[in-house]
Amino acid sequence: MNCSSWLLAMSCTALMLGGCATLADSVKAKGTGIYRVYDKPYDEVWTETIEIIEKSNLELVSKDKEGGQILAIRGANGMSWGENVAIFVSKEGENSRSTVEVVSRRSMATNVFATNWETYILGKLDAKFASK
Repeated sequence: MNCSSWLLAMSCTALMLGGCATLADSVKAKGTGIYRVYDKPYDEVWTETIEIIEKSNLELVSKDKEGGQILAIRGANGMSWGENVAIFVSKEGENSRSTVEVVSRRSMATNVFATNWETYILGKLDAKFASK
């Protein structure tokens, strides 16, 4: 076996063993993502979160305002095999505060170029709601 054949075989093996993640895996990971608490009402935080998704490179898959869940994906492209994102928005107290948790999973575990949607989405929310 020559060197290039060996490299190809090892690359394929790494991809197969690296595992794949689905959108369902992101949903199941609720409670393990990065979260923030904002001193803003649920409706305002929900609306802003949807706007961030719609202005990003993510595709909005579903939104359930009553259940507080937003699902989005980014398909494979030249830099990534794709990402699966679950966002959980919840009311804190008497709707004067809201919590946003973002769980972002790479479609392929070996995908080192995947966007970190947790920091992207929460960074946008932080910028919007910081000291306002």
